[in-house]
Amino acid sequence: MKPTKEVLDIIELAILQEIKARDFYSSVASQMPDKGVTLKLGIMADTEEEHRKILTDWYRRLVGHEPDISESKKKHVRRMVRTPPKDTTLQDVLKIIYEAEERAYRFYKEAGEKTTDPESKNVFEKLAKMEKSHEDFFRGEYETLAEDTSIRFGDEEIPWMIEAME
Repeated sequence: MKPTKEVLDIIELAILQEIKARDFYSSVASQMPDKGVTLKLGIMADTEEEHRKILTDWYRRLVGHEPDISESKKKHVRRMVRTPPKDTTLQDVLKIIYEAEERAYRFYKEAGEKTTDPESKNVFEKLAKMEKSHEDFFRGEYETLAEDTSIRFGDEEIPWMIEAME
């Protein structure tokens, strides 16, 4: 089945959103002095890049060429990233992440509801599930830190930091 223009437009917009998210996480990561925060944001930037690749490959399979992701389109969806305060905490970053993932989940869920093409619906639903799992995970981390103020680690004590350093 040939994809509709609406589905192709949604995929292009999704690619642009993934690029925006990747660039946002990378930009904030480069500005943070806390190694744990930097690592967490770097992981999220890599995840958004993987989503971009999935969407780009899907688009290419549908129409036989790369999507048109021109600089003017990138600028249209890119928002300026302000420099976060140097005292930004891991809890602050977790909130930024889970809120961004929640918006991504809603975007893909709505895209899946709009399309009538079964393959497109399936891909959007899978992407929505991935984003929802990210949201749930980071919301849980955020809530754990918010509820238990006794949890305080040095960078070297954070389990995922230790695993990443090995």
